[in-house]
Amino acid sequence: MLTGCIDPHEVFPDWKRDFGRTAPLELEIGPGRGAFALDHAERHPELDLIVIETRRSDCELIRSRAAKRGLRNLMVLHGDARLLVPRLFPPGSLAAVHLQFPDPWWKKRHHKRRMLDADFGHQMRALLATGGIVDFRTDVPAYAREGEQTWLEAGFERLPDEPPEVLSTRERRYAISGQPVFRARFRNPGAEVRPTQTGRSGRDWRDVRRK
Repeated sequence: MLTGCIDPHEVFPDWKRDFGRTAPLELEIGPGRGAFALDHAERHPELDLIVIETRRSDCELIRSRAAKRGLRNLMVLHGDARLLVPRLFPPGSLAAVHLQFPDPWWKKRHHKRRMLDADFGHQMRALLATGGIVDFRTDVPAYAREGEQTWLEAGFERLPDEPPEVLSTRERRYAISGQPVFRARFRNPGAEVRPTQTGRSGRDWRDVRRK
């Protein structure tokens, strides 16, 4: 008989039950209006994709568009990914994580809100299965440089560059305007590579804000 409250780290959602099948599980954090998520889920019916978005209106929009397309392999969750992710996914359960164009949080007092930092990198290393992929994209040069260092220090290995299979709305717009996009993919090599402990936060970078 259980007494008291259950530690949230001990109980996770049953994704196989919720999706009605066993399939590779992927996560996108901050999908915006969902262009990438919708196209990625449609192109890959063999996987299940969970997206976490802070804006309720965008969540409702993605759900509506997914329903119109008949996508049963896309689930939309509303909330703060930093709070939700540790409660949703057990270690080694994810096949891929997509972090595309995270908010730069330009003001110094807001740097602590940046999604990608050393703690997040280590967390993703634990949640991704061996061979699991990180798909990281940004339009901020300093975020690209610091982000790569953060992923590498967490123990990921960078994969060779290749054209993205699916573009986000922002990338399609930038393809017309000529705005550069920095893309990188990383692989979790498993337990044989240990993270590097440097004391670096990974969130204190600075850059010139584009007007």
